[in-house]
Amino acid sequence: MRVVCPSCGRSYSSFVPPRCSCGAELEISYDYSHVDVSNWRRRDKGVWRYRELLPDVKKIITLKEGGTPLFKAKLGEELGLKVFIKDETRNPTGSFRDRLTTVAVSYGFPYAENGFAVASNGNSAASLSAYAARAGKEAFVVVPRKIDRGKLIQMIAFGARIIRYGDSVDEGIEYVRELAKLNGFYDITPENNIIGLEGQKTIAFELWEELNPTHIIVPTGSGSNIYSIYRGFKQLLEIGAIEKMPQLIAVQPEKCSPIASEILGIKARKELTKALGLYVKDPVSKEKAIKAVKETEGTAVLVGEDELDFGERVLVNEGVFAEYSSAVVVPALFKLSEEGYFEKDDRIALIVTSSGLKAYYREERFSIGGTKLEILKLLKDGEKYGYEIWENLEKPMNYQAVYQHIKELESLGLIEKSQKRGKRLYYRLTEKGERVLENFLE
Repeated sequence: MRVVCPSCGRSYSSFVPPRCSCGAELEISYDYSHVDVSNWRRRDKGVWRYRELLPDVKKIITLKEGGTPLFKAKLGEELGLKVFIKDETRNPTGSFRDRLTTVAVSYGFPYAENGFAVASNGNSAASLSAYAARAGKEAFVVVPRKIDRGKLIQMIAFGARIIRYGDSVDEGIEYVRELAKLNGFYDITPENNIIGLEGQKTIAFELWEELNPTHIIVPTGSGSNIYSIYRGFKQLLEIGAIEKMPQLIAVQPEKCSPIASEILGIKARKELTKALGLYVKDPVSKEKAIKAVKETEGTAVLVGEDELDFGERVLVNEGVFAEYSSAVVVPALFKLSEEGYFEKDDRIALIVTSSGLKAYYREERFSIGGTKLEILKLLKDGEKYGYEIWENLEKPMNYQAVYQHIKELESLGLIEKSQKRGKRLYYRLTEKGERVLENFLE
């Protein structure tokens, strides 16, 4: 790996910042003349299969990410097209961001003196929480006030330190940059870390090995994913594996479309959308995403809020449960098909970036609704013994039933025994229980 500033020519060999000291954005390159793709096929599937085109690391922190399924979609038959689904929900934490995180955490481990940090609207934060736990480091995640609860559950489960900041992820990017500098954290935020983006480009390598698509439809929020895929195919072009880049198609909700609207030459909206993963009002990677689309002669599509459920249902019929932010690819495909955008022999890949399990939450499933929630709130005021908890509950209930709730909360790690005075056994909130009250139950 070689990191050089295209502006002043300064090179970086150890710690790689997102920008050069002169202010220009750095570029990562490799010795393409020594890349033999036949070596890839002899290795296990996954991100690190392509290590010649990834940053050098001393130790790989992995959960076996990448190598996700690619399969033919039934909906292609209805449209008379060859359509394939790249199912990124099958990554360890349920999203494409695991590709970024394995590379960023592996590379950043020696520099993460006091842990890792990220600004995220959900998936990167959930992913970092898992990989930091695997690495034995703390994760500090800066997330907006509006966030999918399923992703928040993952952060809490993996023990991340959660900081709620701002209305959208845009506001947290600069904040986490300063937070990392002041506290000795390694910042893996895609907008602040060009190393991690190298992991995301492996989607392109996998698509090439299995399909060599002509068109790729990509849900687009920050713009980093579509740019990463572009970068992957650009490198395949560099090593002579392909002769032409596939056309990249950026999809955004109508209510928040800073990238797609500029590509289409219309006025952008920056409003809250049900597709929270795509709620990025001022994406830092905007120009990179636009470059990726224009250089591949692609296009952009806007999707209405009323079309999100349709996209989700169609993917469910394919056997894939995707969040709204991923389901946008389906109505985009239908719109382009109706416009006659595709040829009969085109090979179209839909990138399904994240699982619907991360976006939905059912209180009874996680067993912290109703009476259990009341118990947590009571313990927030201080430790209490069983009879005292029962006595303070608003809803009349059999004492044995309350005791069962207490045992279940204890098994979930949300409360713990604090002391015993005579026959009285006292309970208190755990740190995890406090995080649940502070974050999950807002």
